[in-house]
Amino acid sequence: MNKYESKKRREKMLVFFSNLGATYNLSFTGQDILHDKIIGLDGLRKKVLVVEENEKKYESKIIDLYEVNSCKVKKIYTDINSSNYKKDSVEDYLNSIALEFVFKNGQRPVAVSFYKMEKHNIHEMPELETKTKYWETTLSKMLPLKEQKSA
Repeated sequence: MNKYESKKRREKMLVFFSNLGATYNLSFTGQDILHDKIIGLDGLRKKVLVVEENEKKYESKIIDLYEVNSCKVKKIYTDINSSNYKKDSVEDYLNSIALEFVFKNGQRPVAVSFYKMEKHNIHEMPELETKTKYWETTLSKMLPLKEQKSA
């Protein structure tokens, strides 16, 4: 895919994202445009909108932070070859980096992928890991305080 096609694809995804945000009356205080997705935060309503392009279609999810118990960076590694481990770095085995939302009601966790070995160049990993950690920090601060149990 050339730069022009990539730019057009992102513009279409951004229009879809903006229209969906308007439909749900979301006002974004922060957003990130990644390779195949856009993540946006409505800080006032404590909602996160994620739009992801998958086979030329858009999938979206709205995550209500009032329903989230925790938000953490999750790294998944491939099998480590013990004979090469000493000369390889652990990053050579990193398969994906995602932001995982665990819900209070026991609903299955939702993972928003920032880095996937099969989609991204390994040189993009440090920047995408930094972005994932930024979102973890930002969203974790917005989670409602856990109720204190009285003695």
